[in-house]
Amino acid sequence: MRKRRKSRSEEKNKYIIPNIRLSGGLKMIKKPVILALVGVVLLLCQSSHALSWGKIDATPDTSIAYVERYGLQEVRLTVEYQPYYFGYLPAYVEVSVEGSPSWLTVIASPRTFVLQPKTPKTVTLIMQVKEHDIQAGQSGTVDIAIRGRLVTGGVLRTIDDAKLSLIVGYNPFTEIAISAIQPIERTSPDRELPFIINIYNYGNSRIIVDLTAEEKPGDWKYVISPSTVVIEPKQPGDDTFPYATVTITLTSPHGTAISYHNDWEDFAIKAKARAEAPYYEYQGGKWVRRTDEIDLITKYETTAYFLAKNKGFYVPGFDVLIMMAGIAIAGLLIARKKK
Repeated sequence: MRKRRKSRSEEKNKYIIPNIRLSGGLKMIKKPVILALVGVVLLLCQSSHALSWGKIDATPDTSIAYVERYGLQEVRLTVEYQPYYFGYLPAYVEVSVEGSPSWLTVIASPRTFVLQPKTPKTVTLIMQVKEHDIQAGQSGTVDIAIRGRLVTGGVLRTIDDAKLSLIVGYNPFTEIAISAIQPIERTSPDRELPFIINIYNYGNSRIIVDLTAEEKPGDWKYVISPSTVVIEPKQPGDDTFPYATVTITLTSPHGTAISYHNDWEDFAIKAKARAEAPYYEYQGGKWVRRTDEIDLITKYETTAYFLAKNKGFYVPGFDVLIMMAGIAIAGLLIARKKK
């Protein structure tokens, strides 16, 4: 049977009907929905080649700091999130201490926070010495890293980190103590009486100690030897604090004739220590070296008190008489032997 040939109108309708259905499908998908889907894909997809969306800036108020032995030192960081493109999404920021000297504790406050674009945030770095057997004048580096990511996650969470380093030095601390082996002694007239003392260095710096008589022992003569000593600081691993030994030698008084003495005399020795390590103080936005003396920092003074007793008879030339008597007795003994 011979097939009927389709007319031109039928051929035209063959293509018109599918086009009408396709056009209707597109009308059902709105443009905002398409954009939303694209946004979701961008936000949720994970990629090893993530887009760098912005950066974290961190500026310290000083790049150098000095810590005290028993104090806290603070350094303030101004942290800011800078988007490279349009920015309206906040970033989650974390501050980490990547490295610090073994003798130093460093804490960031706050450590984590949410940061709006181009909105500065102040972070405080709190530093404290945790090992006291460290000599003043030493310094170390504190490394800080500030990392951020967008709170929405995905590729857009890639934000360039901020890294910075601070130089931290150790300021001097000065303290000494005087330990007397025997602070009370007794003697007789015209005799030397030694007092032995130890001066301990409890600070963290090499010190120079000068000794003087704050209260002189009346008519007694005295000699301080040595009158100046140098003491090193305690080193890590030492069981005791370093010290220097000083002797104060008194000579008891006597009269010009035969006399009896029974007197007490007190006196005081002052020790003044000066640290050799420099001390720095934060003034006017910068660290300045102090040249004056500061109690418990670059100097320390302490006083020890002593008591001496002079008891007994004094006979002028008594030693000569004893010597002559001894010679006479020896002569008599020799004479007897000859007989």
